[in-house]
Amino acid sequence: MKKMTAGIATVILLAGCGATQDTSETTTTATEDAANQQAVDATNGNSDTAQEESAEQEDSPEQAAQDEQAAATAANGEIREFDLELKFTDDREWEFDYDRNQASIERGSGDRLSGQEAQDEFAQLFQAIQFSTARPLDDFKREVLEAVNAQQAEVRDFELDVKFDSGEEMEIDHDVRNGATSEELDEFSLELTFTGGGEASYEFESDEREAEIERRDGSESEGAGALDEMEQLIGQVNITTARSIDDMKAEVLQALSIDTADVDDFDLEVDYRGGEEIKFFHGRN
Repeated sequence: MKKMTAGIATVILLAGCGATQDTSETTTTATEDAANQQAVDATNGNSDTAQEESAEQEDSPEQAAQDEQAAATAANGEIREFDLELKFTDDREWEFDYDRNQASIERGSGDRLSGQEAQDEFAQLFQAIQFSTARPLDDFKREVLEAVNAQQAEVRDFELDVKFDSGEEMEIDHDVRNGATSEELDEFSLELTFTGGGEASYEFESDEREAEIERRDGSESEGAGALDEMEQLIGQVNITTARSIDDMKAEVLQALSIDTADVDDFDLEVDYRGGEEIKFFHGRN
């Protein structure tokens, strides 16, 4: 009986050792296999870590938009001054005035922000707007109004002036009286300042059948000759908020046979019979 017990104990002990050895070998093999698979995955770029890192590197649409805005702002430099005036169809007026030293926001007589509170709101405002003369004025205007929580249908007059550290300045004035849209052009006024010095101006009034031109070389023209020249110019250009400052500026200067690179300041205003007024300025110091 003692021999049988001893034999059984020996068998159990050996079986236990065998089980321990098998488990150890299995664990070692699994560990080696996992390590090998990780190496293969890393080589092929298929590991979970690689996939996660790749996903993190891909910009979300929001991040891409922020990057685009940062690039646009960087192209012009930081905003030095920002002035926005809105006049509503119900005679309300909003004003946004910013520079680095002071800032104020007025939304009606009873809503005014100043100091750091206004600076913080301007910081958010600038992040929400893509400042670029290559964008259609309609898109730019809509983006600004959305950023300040103003309803576009209620805004009659939109006036914006932005100055950048780079010396670039862009100004937009869009007045739509009683919701009227563009019809026949009534008045056209263009003033140019040139890089090498000198100025030029082109004026036209449809009702009065008057026109006057002052060229860069100092020569002047008025009367029937100037009227014919201005009508030819107006027939070659299309001034509308559906287009960008860059496109309209290039089109006007091409019609006048003037190189865009020669112009420092471009100041254009057109009035339409329907009541719409479009004015934009683009310059650099």
